[in-house]
Amino acid sequence: MPLYFLGMADVSHFAWDFRAYYLAADAALHGDAFVGIDTGLPGVSYVYPPISVVLFMPQAATGSWEFAFALHTALNVAAALGLAYLIVRTIEARRGPLSTLNRLLIIGFCLCSAPSMAVLGLGQIDLLLAFAFGGVFVAVEQDRELTAGAVLALTALVKVFPVVLGIWLIWRRAWRAVGAAIATGVTGLIAGWLWFGFSAYDHYFAVLAGRSRIADFAGTVSPNFFAMSLYRPLSQVFSRLDPHLYAPLAVLLVLPVVLLVASQERGFADRLTTYLVAITATILVSPASNALYVVYVYFPLVSLLFLRDAGWRRSVLLGGLLAMAFPVQPHQLGTILGAVGVPTPLRRLLVDVVGSALSVASVPLIGLCLVLAWTTLQAVRPADPVSVDARPVRSD
Repeated sequence: MPLYFLGMADVSHFAWDFRAYYLAADAALHGDAFVGIDTGLPGVSYVYPPISVVLFMPQAATGSWEFAFALHTALNVAAALGLAYLIVRTIEARRGPLSTLNRLLIIGFCLCSAPSMAVLGLGQIDLLLAFAFGGVFVAVEQDRELTAGAVLALTALVKVFPVVLGIWLIWRRAWRAVGAAIATGVTGLIAGWLWFGFSAYDHYFAVLAGRSRIADFAGTVSPNFFAMSLYRPLSQVFSRLDPHLYAPLAVLLVLPVVLLVASQERGFADRLTTYLVAITATILVSPASNALYVVYVYFPLVSLLFLRDAGWRRSVLLGGLLAMAFPVQPHQLGTILGAVGVPTPLRRLLVDVVGSALSVASVPLIGLCLVLAWTTLQAVRPADPVSVDARPVRSD
């Protein structure tokens, strides 16, 4: 997909999201309003909580968005490598050393899969959050709950939706982590109010309300629309329903799976599976989810590919991972088929068939649904006679 945007697409979108971060941080450094700032790029503006702009101020202080983007890219690459490191260490702590080939495959996937490359190209922050989510789980496992809670709160101060993962902390009975998350979150909000004023938050909520994507799901949704949540199939099945009702419907669809998986804790792999289903469910019920959000499940998903027993169930999880890794849309498929010389009648037929299917569920959405199916299969399986669920020592 990165090759498509760099070599075939009419618009590359290169560094578009980072331009919004840079311009917002630059405006904040000069004491100007920055939430919802006009970037001059269609559909691109800064719609994160005001305090989050602090994350981008050091890059903006360089005075050059190109140099700042290079620094930001280096941070993203470091986050991808850190994510791969957490995955490898988590696997090796329970099943012994991995081969060099497997280590390289994990590093390559975290850094070079289509969603990761898209994050790098757009200048997004999703790899940073994916690394943070992996760190949160590891920290809770190692009884470093204050760190886990603080890190989770910091991600919520940027993207908001990680607040939902606080429920997972409560399920883990990680009360110190819960307290640290609340304290960090409240401190961050107060700092934002003191630094940028209440007006910045008032403007943030106004911009956020204006940018709500819920109305975009009214009627049916184009297969080329970036949305990845359960709102897409719900808009096809219940096209006349008020799209604001899709949220409770989506929750009702994923809640039984979450409760089933959470009730089956038998060891480390089960705790990791619960973490996977918690993140997956959060993505599926959020109207703002897009294809890049799949990187958030990389840590638990890839780890579980190695930690769970081999068999037909693992092929379901692998299928989900592969679907997430190739977020193809009909118009992209048409361009690619045209570039390789597929005859026009056949190309149109294939695009129509694929378009009809992807109107109901995008490829990454199918992948996430396969993940839910796998977690359900794992929850109802008989207990494994041999387990690799030994709890890691603190030094892990």
